[in-house]
Amino acid sequence: MDRTHFESADPIVDQIAEMIEKLINSEEQSDLRQALTQLSEAVGSGYSVSLNVTIEVFDPERGHALPLLTTGLSTSKGQPSYITWGDSSPQRYVVNGEIQVVPHDRCPKCHGDWDFKFKHTTCSGCGAMLGKEVKVLLDTDVCPHCENGHVSMSVPQCDECGYRVDPAQTVWG
Repeated sequence: MDRTHFESADPIVDQIAEMIEKLINSEEQSDLRQALTQLSEAVGSGYSVSLNVTIEVFDPERGHALPLLTTGLSTSKGQPSYITWGDSSPQRYVVNGEIQVVPHDRCPKCHGDWDFKFKHTTCSGCGAMLGKEVKVLLDTDVCPHCENGHVSMSVPQCDECGYRVDPAQTVWG
């Protein structure tokens, strides 16, 4: 998704997430939460039960929907349900000269699953290669690998996880 559309959608998605969380936690949904707990008891302690709400954007030019929000309720072993979040943080990329923003576990070209890009450098969905058609855009000092440490052009090794930025896979912005 191009940067402008992603940035326009982001506050709306945050607002929707707040509404869903409020709805899930409301008194009116106590029967739903209890039913999930009962289902968890029925399937046994070796399993967990989840109810998920996903907001996706589908671009007909790409082969996959792009999840912008994943939340819901989970429970196991008959315990009370709890809210879960399954979102991946956004990452900026340069794809064929254009800035794209997608969750870090997605391909910015086809929107398919593509986690661990630094280890598996080819998207299994479309064949895009990190360092060729796709480059990570680093326009902050946040490490693209662990998202906790810091990197820079002058110090390309993360001070937290030790990841070393590969200049062939990266565009500094």
